[in-house]
Amino acid sequence: MGVRVFHTADWHLGKTLFRKPRLPEQRRFLENLVAEVRRLDVDLVVIAGDVFETYTPSAAAEELYFETVSELSQDGARAVVVVAGNHDSPDRLRAPRSLMVPRGIIVSAYPGMVPSSLKRFAGFSVLDAGPGWIHLAFPHKGADLLLHLVPFASFPRLREGTGISLEPDTTFPEAFRALREVVPGRRNRVLVGHLYVRRGLFATSEDREDVMDVLGDAYLLPPEELSGYRAAFLGHLHLPHGDDLWRYAGAPLAFGFGDPPVPRGGWLWEDGNWEFVEIGGGMELVRLEVGSVDEALARAQDHSDAWVYLTFPAGQELTREEMRSLQRAYPHLVGIGFAVPGAVEVPTELGKGPSLEDPAALFRDFYRRVRGSDPPEGLVEAFLEHFREVATGEAP
Repeated sequence: MGVRVFHTADWHLGKTLFRKPRLPEQRRFLENLVAEVRRLDVDLVVIAGDVFETYTPSAAAEELYFETVSELSQDGARAVVVVAGNHDSPDRLRAPRSLMVPRGIIVSAYPGMVPSSLKRFAGFSVLDAGPGWIHLAFPHKGADLLLHLVPFASFPRLREGTGISLEPDTTFPEAFRALREVVPGRRNRVLVGHLYVRRGLFATSEDREDVMDVLGDAYLLPPEELSGYRAAFLGHLHLPHGDDLWRYAGAPLAFGFGDPPVPRGGWLWEDGNWEFVEIGGGMELVRLEVGSVDEALARAQDHSDAWVYLTFPAGQELTREEMRSLQRAYPHLVGIGFAVPGAVEVPTELGKGPSLEDPAALFRDFYRRVRGSDPPEGLVEAFLEHFREVATGEAP
């Protein structure tokens, strides 16, 4: 029986929906996560970045984070490893490390930094550690894992914590190889990272303009770079998916009304085998089209436990009293809108949207969702021009 790893990521604690707090949902999810980790008898929990929504989370969000990782670790009975994401402040995330490390909670804030000194815990021990890696042993399993830890590796963060020589034309795959060179090449090496892996989602094509080639080379990691790892536990993308070797845990909640209805939870990994574990806690997001206030009120009971955005026909007028009656009927009403004449229908199912490798299609899709109509071609061209500037580093 091998080491049992539970992989979660992208909590985004403190995120709101139309300024409505979602911390109660996040608390329910994390309470369920702790219960599942204990039920599954997990040896190691990896949290692959974006713990918080902002660099300056609220006190309540920070408290929820500290409570959760402490409960997960059970005073060192279980290893908990956290890497910083692009939404996290590395310094804030690692600030309480003197209190967390004794409990078996190891935080990797900057790429290339030594995550922890040697120490023994109730359920595991740290055999060795170096720049960006840590070697954990699990005596009760007679097994060990060497973790290569790659927090969000923007070039400013790389300069903060590594001795890597970064030139203006250095690409992210080159920087990743430099980070990997100092990691011992053991057969039980795994990756915990907050990064993009290019496969399908960000594939390049020979018959297209090379703007995405530039973007991919600079910011994305080709999947072949993951060879030599037994597994890769990744954060950054909010839908659970992956390949034989790597997985994204996805976010615990749907963050927008356009998010597809997919299972939410995390991955259980053991000896190369993956199992997705569904974990509840988040509320459903419902965009409800109604023809009248009476219809809206009649349907309210069916959506009492969901976030609701009501859409009325164009030209509909609502009195103040009608607005109040809708707010009373829908305890989680986040907004009221009106259909736009001639609006295009936007698909929401997974796989029906544009490919992520086509920035023009993505922009058109975004514009339709926000404005309810197709964007002018001049605006699309202006977006693509700016997109190319950003991708090539030439934007002012």
